[in-house]
Amino acid sequence: MEFVDISEYIGRTIESRTSHLDLVAECIEIGGYDSREYRGLLAHYLGTNIPTGKKICLCHKCGNSKCSNVLHLYWGTYAENVKDSKEHGTWKSVYESVRIKYGDSKLKEMQKENGSLGGKDLG
Repeated sequence: MEFVDISEYIGRTIESRTSHLDLVAECIEIGGYDSREYRGLLAHYLGTNIPTGKKICLCHKCGNSKCSNVLHLYWGTYAENVKDSKEHGTWKSVYESVRIKYGDSKLKEMQKENGSLGGKDLG
């Protein structure tokens, strides 16, 4: 397999970048918070480098953010990742994500320090 730089790879069509997917295969949960910790698996499988920054996302076509099955994962744009999340009903706003991760009291404290997080004011 020939190595392809991720900046070139992401320029391919979505159909090309998802041609390896096989959603009949079961999800594999290796462990950890979510499979972003295992981006190297996808990079190795596809022959790309691991993207840095936030412009290229590890997308889960299966909708399971803990899945590390390379047959369910693809490199995508932020917009494609959001679209997948919304289709699977797993998308959360920044407000919801922060609330889930830190709880109401920490969220309220963060809102006082930084202003709105895209949700209602808990004040």
